[in-house]
Amino acid sequence: MNTMISHEFLNDNMMGPNALMLADEVAGSLNLQPGMRVLDLACGTGLTSIHLARRYGVEIVAMDLWIAAEDNRQRFAQFGLEQQITALHQDVNDLPCDRPFPKDHFDALISIDAWHYFGASSSFFDTHLVPFLKPGARVAVVVPGLKAPFNDGVPPEMAPYWQSGMNFFTVDWWRQLWQQSAFLRMDLCTESEVNDAAWQSWLGCNHPYAIRDREMMAAEAGRYFNFTRMTGWIDK
Repeated sequence: MNTMISHEFLNDNMMGPNALMLADEVAGSLNLQPGMRVLDLACGTGLTSIHLARRYGVEIVAMDLWIAAEDNRQRFAQFGLEQQITALHQDVNDLPCDRPFPKDHFDALISIDAWHYFGASSSFFDTHLVPFLKPGARVAVVVPGLKAPFNDGVPPEMAPYWQSGMNFFTVDWWRQLWQQSAFLRMDLCTESEVNDAAWQSWLGCNHPYAIRDREMMAAEAGRYFNFTRMTGWIDK
């Protein structure tokens, strides 16, 4: 039975810039201990769930909308983690109405390279997630964005790759949004220091989207994109 995430497994299952690098940058802030319950929100193919479960001995709900739960369960079983990680196919925007978790269930929440798809509104965090987080629960989010706002519109060299609704914003934009939460107390909101390494890891794999992104990142040339990392805790 495999016990490590191999280079081949990582390359076969990446969905964007290296999520393990991004997760490691913020995971220490979660103060994880064996047996703690963690929500890995928008986990994709579950790479971060596998990594955190193995490293910290935590129990994880690996929740995603795009990846079938059965596919993730099969991946978790390859590492003997099917009892430690619960795969869930769920739209976060349907929470808390669907009530898949008890109130105050999770000790920590992590979300890597996905928050921009669903969380770019001032009410999102408090409405959909806070009910399931314990008082004092730790939170860590890493979200792609911009080094500076496009005040004059999307630069011409980036226009061929730009899509409406991308929700790429600056660190300051995200900080101001998260400060509107009634329950989230931030202790860090700043640029990631592993942006370049995470992107290079992704561009070096053979995923069709990675191959497509090589042209975009050549045009970007390190001028525009970053990741914002935010850590904090729940005060309720």
